[in-house]
Amino acid sequence: MNRIKDFFHNVNDIILAIVIIAAAAGIIYWRVNIIMDYPESSADATSNTETVQQTDDQQSQADGESAQEEK
Repeated sequence: MNRIKDFFHNVNDIILAIVIIAAAAGIIYWRVNIIMDYPESSADATSNTETVQQTDDQQSQADGESAQEEK
């Protein structure tokens, strides 16, 4: 009986260690993928901001030209 109990205690420790290592590896893999995608998403955000600024500048220039034509 003690042999069976000792076997389960020993296996339980090993299984727990494997589960902890697998969870840590999964979290690290998940976060590394997010970190590796950051430059691409940052570049997209920057290009979107520049596009909006260019559109605003073009609109303000068009408004200025239409105001001059009305005078």
